[in-house]
Amino acid sequence: MLDIVALFIKTNQFKTFHEASVKLNIPLPTLQRRIKKLEDDLSLALFYRERGSLRLTEPGKSFYAHCLNHVEDLQSILCDFKNIGENKVSTIKLIAPQNFIKSVYFTGLISRFNTLHPNIKIHMLLSDERLDLKATEFDLAIRIGQLENSQYMCKVINQMHFVMACSSTLIAKYGKPANFDDLAHFPHICCSPFDNWGFITLTGERHVFQPHPDFVSNDIEMCALAAVEGRGIYYGPAYCVKPFLNANRLVNVLDHVKPIKRDINLIWPDKLIPKSTRYLIDFLTSSLSGIDI
Repeated sequence: MLDIVALFIKTNQFKTFHEASVKLNIPLPTLQRRIKKLEDDLSLALFYRERGSLRLTEPGKSFYAHCLNHVEDLQSILCDFKNIGENKVSTIKLIAPQNFIKSVYFTGLISRFNTLHPNIKIHMLLSDERLDLKATEFDLAIRIGQLENSQYMCKVINQMHFVMACSSTLIAKYGKPANFDDLAHFPHICCSPFDNWGFITLTGERHVFQPHPDFVSNDIEMCALAAVEGRGIYYGPAYCVKPFLNANRLVNVLDHVKPIKRDINLIWPDKLIPKSTRYLIDFLTSSLSGIDI
């Protein structure tokens, strides 16, 4: 309840729920859901819902006035105990895609974080399959691609480039594909969980190609090596095949369409999180935002 009351106080500082959502870095549906839950618990309407305006109701004004000083007093108490907690060893359970953790973009990040925060230990559970987060007690997760609806907090920190490529030997055998109909006649390599191949056409339209894979693996590096061996057309993260493209061991196909980028998401439980988890969220955001992945 305390964290929802604190969120209510912060939300009142902004003109609209949308502005509060952006400034507080909370998804709009999550913000509205949590405020609604507080209103339901109190059996009071705290805000007037008006387009372009966020105003407290009369009961909302009274509740705000009563809560403000108490929350500020509690924050002051927490600050007094801050130094006590600084030296406490804490553990973060991080769930992440194995291939991405092994990529050049992630190399050294955990070591740098441990140098900055030596009392925070990270336990990593790595899998390129989408683990059921509800069945896993976790503090933070990294997910690539579109997310299913959930009750978790989410932050998009970057986007990952995808490519479609194959070996020149495959081109020599089948010819160079000119369109999606030609592409259907090639053998395909599927990197699970990226089972559908999404593209943006020259006219800006989205097109989804459903492959019929001859080779499937949840290990993206294995998929890249299969493409180099000429076993099919690869569609997946660009970073895994970039060395092979630079060495001309793989070539891009269907250059007139662009594979859709996938969001790199941070996910954490929708609750008051420890300061250690917030440190890691901020560190990964600053380290991975703005770079070309």
